[in-house]
Amino acid sequence: MHKQIVFCTLAALLTSCSCDEYASNYSCNYVKENASYDVYYWRNVSEGNAEDEKLIGQVKGLIDCKNMAVSHSIQIGEEWNDRSYICVLVEDGRNMEKHRLLNDF
Repeated sequence: MHKQIVFCTLAALLTSCSCDEYASNYSCNYVKENASYDVYYWRNVSEGNAEDEKLIGQVKGLIDCKNMAVSHSIQIGEEWNDRSYICVLVEDGRNMEKHRLLNDF
């Protein structure tokens, strides 16, 4: 994150580095397309049992994150629910932010 902050500080005169759409300290392009994410899926999310959460993979970008979660729900025979997944932005081995894809286009 330190690299991103330094870059954003230097680039502040040219463009905005934070992303209001995702309430992120990173640029929207980075959050949507370039960030590395751990993908977590909650089976039976409506029951609210934290033990049902599972790391199902790592991807780059929010579209691939949601697609992995949707595929997982199909594999386990569970009806899709947008609340069933979360994308955890990972940088230098640390969890930085949590996101979900806000739209599919």
